[in-house]
Amino acid sequence: MSDHANDLILIVDDQPASLKILLSFLQDRNFELRVLPSGAQALAALDHFTPDIILLDVLMPEMDGFETCRRMRKRPELTEIPIIFMTALSRLEDKVEGFAAGGVDYITKPFQQVEVLARISTQLSLRRKTLKLKAAQETLLHQKTMLEALLDSIPDPIYFKDLNNCYLGCNRAFEQFAGKAEAEILGRTDSEFLPPVLAASFRSHDAAMLADRTASRNEEELTGPDNETALYDVLKSPYIGPDGGLLGLIGICRNITELKKAERQAEEERERLSVTLHSIGDGVIATDVLGRISYCNKVAEQLTGWSLAEAADQPSSEVFRIINEKTEAACADPVRQVLELGRAVTLDSHTALIRRDGSRLSIADSCAPIHDRAGRLLGTVIVFRDVTNERKITEEMLKIRKLESVGLLAAGIAHDFNNILTAILGNIELAGVMLQTDSRQTAALLTDAQKAAIRAAKLTRQLLTFAKGGEPVKEAIDLAELVQEAADFVLLGSSVSCDYTFADQLRLISADSSQISQVIQNIVLNAKQAMPEGGKIQISCVNVAGAAETVLPPELRQGDLVRITIQDRGRGIPPHIIDKIFDPFFSTKPEGSGLGLAICHSVIMKHGGWIAVQSELGRGTMFAVYLPAAKPDELAAGRTIRKEEAAMKQTALIMVMDDEPMLRDLAKAQLHALGHEAVLAADGEEAAASYARLRDEGRPVDLVIMDLTIPGGMGGIETARLLLELDPAARLIVASGYSNDPVLAEYRKYGFRAAVAKPFSLNDLRRAIAAALQSDQG
Repeated sequence: MSDHANDLILIVDDQPASLKILLSFLQDRNFELRVLPSGAQALAALDHFTPDIILLDVLMPEMDGFETCRRMRKRPELTEIPIIFMTALSRLEDKVEGFAAGGVDYITKPFQQVEVLARISTQLSLRRKTLKLKAAQETLLHQKTMLEALLDSIPDPIYFKDLNNCYLGCNRAFEQFAGKAEAEILGRTDSEFLPPVLAASFRSHDAAMLADRTASRNEEELTGPDNETALYDVLKSPYIGPDGGLLGLIGICRNITELKKAERQAEEERERLSVTLHSIGDGVIATDVLGRISYCNKVAEQLTGWSLAEAADQPSSEVFRIINEKTEAACADPVRQVLELGRAVTLDSHTALIRRDGSRLSIADSCAPIHDRAGRLLGTVIVFRDVTNERKITEEMLKIRKLESVGLLAAGIAHDFNNILTAILGNIELAGVMLQTDSRQTAALLTDAQKAAIRAAKLTRQLLTFAKGGEPVKEAIDLAELVQEAADFVLLGSSVSCDYTFADQLRLISADSSQISQVIQNIVLNAKQAMPEGGKIQISCVNVAGAAETVLPPELRQGDLVRITIQDRGRGIPPHIIDKIFDPFFSTKPEGSGLGLAICHSVIMKHGGWIAVQSELGRGTMFAVYLPAAKPDELAAGRTIRKEEAAMKQTALIMVMDDEPMLRDLAKAQLHALGHEAVLAADGEEAAASYARLRDEGRPVDLVIMDLTIPGGMGGIETARLLLELDPAARLIVASGYSNDPVLAEYRKYGFRAAVAKPFSLNDLRRAIAAALQSDQG
């Protein structure tokens, strides 16, 4: 195969005989051939393609080869295409004219195959080399242009020198630095165009670098042709040729005057900041964006027990270890919170710092992000201080205020209990006197004593509700009846009355009736006292959807609720104290204990509800109480208890466990009054032994009522566990004088089937027995 495959040859000749011979040489050489008969046609065709070589006959009609060649050479794209003339002319003048027209060679007719192929091959080879050389030159020119553009784009002065200290080149920045154009610099030494001092400085450092043949870097003060002195960072390195030989040096100068000035200012600012941070009384710890400590002042070192050298690069959580003083749980890392949230955070009020030696300090703390002027996050800063003594003083002051409030409360309770005891003792004493003479009067006196005892029980429960949080003992209750009964009781005999509005089909609620009654009584009492001259209180109960009540927190907006609204037309509450009315011991009345509304708030929160207040001076106050509606299973449980209570006719054998002999005897009498037989036990051991003995005798105990707390003996929880091991079907009721005990509210968790709070009435006892005697525990 020919080396010339795909080379395009244009043949321009009007002699068929010549063409036949020429084509016989070329057609089997894999050339691509185009044949045209005239110069005009060839010029027209060259608008559409470019050949690799042109074979042009000299003698042609209309336009000879010489003219055709001259016209071809006028076209830029054809100037370098080799043109070989084909002619029988042998005169020197003809050949000279052909070369002058732009031809590169001649083929003499008649054609000789070897000569034709040799001349074509030679010109094609020369064309390829020319094209390759041209491409290389263009590449070099492009690279030179790019390099010059790159150097000129660098703002730092750059120059090149040979071993004789003569300049080989420079960039535009060096031209500006030297005050000379590159043409005035090339081939000259420093002393020929630079100021003497500057030239001497350059020459000295250049000679040192060339002697060592290693790069050097110096900060030099240089004075330019404009007599302006500036500080430069000067880098000089060897200029190495392609063969590895040393050709000279390259110098790069960077003006660092402003940079050094900024560094000095930053250093001065850092020094001022360091002095400031070391002088302030709070601990300061700075971290980077990974939460590693980068700085801490002297106070932080003292408070944490870590020196800066020890703390540097440590995770902040390792040095700044904090816990919740109340729960002992580790607090969230404030640095991590700030880095994630991108904003400042403040620690909880009960935060303690664990020092390196394990001791603790109460601290107040905040952590904030550190940003640069562009807004980029650089890290965080923790600012904290030791508040141990402050917190102790605050706690002591709080204790003093509480003791003062408790003293006021104790006085009020003593007053109320003395009145109640007076009523109880007086009525019982009179009943004893009248017993033989007037039974009707005796019954009335005992009824009054019972009412006084009930008031005493309610007063005790009110105090316990506030003191311990009052876990409610819930049941399904009808609010309409409870609200009206509680409000009427408070307003009995006063000049204030109530207007009631109750929605049709008002939902039942699952609640502790005693505690909810207490809430209603406290709010109505406040409303009554706000209208000393009398008036009307508007009370309504309606069904509401939580989603429609904007005053509720998100967690209460999901279900069905009942809203109790109590509105008076009294004096109203001043705006500056309305946020304090639910605080314990806060009262505007000289004789008040400050517990009423605090108890209301506590009770409603324990029931999973919400209480809100609105007031306007001179126009009255409105309280809104929201309580969750009872769920279907709670309603079913209430119906079952009432059904069992109504159906309960049979006599049961009931054991009573209590450490108080008087209370055991009272319980026995109450059970007999309800038609049941009683078995008594003083503690858990006696109860378990009696329970097992009676079962073995064929007289199994139907129900056990046990006190929760037995001083020095086995109490209700331990006894329940023991009895259920003896008899998994044992029916148990828990009783306690601590009406707020959580066991009463969650009695099922401990194996009991019902609960009753002391003191309890016959009706309370009857209902508890009915609940416990259900066939299934539920």
